[in-house]
Amino acid sequence: MTEELNQVTNADTDNEERVSRLSSAPPPPMEEMPKRDVVREYEQRYYGPRKGKDIPRSYSTMHVSDDERIWAAVAHASVWITFLTAFATAGFSLPLSMFVPLVIYFLFRNKSDYVTFHALQAFVLQLVGTVGALALLVIGGIAWMIGLVVALLLMLVVIGFILAPLWGLVGIALLVVVCLMPFAMLLLGTIAAIQTYNGRDYRYPYIARWVDRQLAGGLLNVV
Repeated sequence: MTEELNQVTNADTDNEERVSRLSSAPPPPMEEMPKRDVVREYEQRYYGPRKGKDIPRSYSTMHVSDDERIWAAVAHASVWITFLTAFATAGFSLPLSMFVPLVIYFLFRNKSDYVTFHALQAFVLQLVGTVGALALLVIGGIAWMIGLVVALLLMLVVIGFILAPLWGLVGIALLVVVCLMPFAMLLLGTIAAIQTYNGRDYRYPYIARWVDRQLAGGLLNVV
C-alpha cells in the first residue's frame, strides 16, 4: 500500500514538473514555426492587423460574360483611338480620346469588377503614355538644358569638353524614351485588348498593382 502511494506521489510530482516546464518554456525558434505564421506575426507586429478592404481583389474570369469581355477589350483597344487621333490632330484630341476607358469605368464601376479593373488599367496606361511622356519631355528637357549650360561653362576648366558630349548623349536617350513611350502604350494596349477579349485577366506591369490597391481600399474604392 505504501509503495502504491509513493508511485502516485511521484506521478503527481512529475506532472507538476512537466506543467512547470511547459508554462515557462520559451517560444519555439523561428525555424520551427510555419513560414506563413512567421509572415503573419511580422505583419501584425510592424503593420498592425490588416483590414479586409486592403487586400487586393481577385478578378476571376470563370464567370465573366461576353459583354464584360467585350467592354474590357474596348477599354484597352481605345488606345488606338488615342494614338491615331493624337497624331492626326497634333495632340489636341487627347483631352477627349484618352478618357474613353474612364467613361467605361464609371459605367461599370457598380456592375462588373472585371470591366472596372481593366477600364481603369487602360486609362492609367494612356495617361502615362501621353501626359506622362509630355511631362517627361518638358521637365527632362528643362533639366537637360540646365545641365548643358553647366557643361558649356565648365569648358573653361577643360572638364566641360568631356561633359558636353556625354550630356548630349543623355539628351538623345531622353528623346528616344519619350518617343518610345506612346508606342509601348500602343503595344501593351493591343495585347491587353486581345487577352481580355479571349477572357483572360491581363495585367499591365506596375500599373495593375497600383490599380488593385486603389480599388481595394484607396482613392477609388468601389466597395
